[in-house]
Amino acid sequence: MLGSFRVPAPVASWLATKSRAERRIVAAILLLVVTALLWAALWQPLTRDTAALRVAQAGNAATLADARRTAKEIVVLARTPPKEAPADARAVLERLLVQQNLQAAVTQLESRDGRAHVVFAAVGYDALVGALEALQRDAGLRAVEATLTARVEPGTVRADVTLAR
Repeated sequence: MLGSFRVPAPVASWLATKSRAERRIVAAILLLVVTALLWAALWQPLTRDTAALRVAQAGNAATLADARRTAKEIVVLARTPPKEAPADARAVLERLLVQQNLQAAVTQLESRDGRAHVVFAAVGYDALVGALEALQRDAGLRAVEATLTARVEPGTVRADVTLAR
């Protein structure tokens, strides 16, 4: 294959004027230049990309492990029958308000048509969020409508919340 490689005429005539040792030096320099070009054009990008792929692989492995944990959790939740919600939403709501120590903050509590309407004149925002979480988790009551108004005291709101299943 190398025997079929043809050197351009000007280069061939220039090489013909050189001795055998000079032609070997030119060939060695040419081989060195080609090696340097291949190293710069191929080897460097390959090693750089390999390092970047190793870093990305570690992140992808963590994401995959998280996805597998989530999938297992979904399977477990799908097999678990849903909790039966208590029939009387108002009684459950009042019980959870007492448990969350929010009964004194309630200024209005109404229940009709499967919905409960609660008004808090002044309640801590964190306490309200905790109560809503407990209502959803334990009683299956979710906030379907809420109006929160900031109060003068930091972290305190006036809350008008409608809950339903």
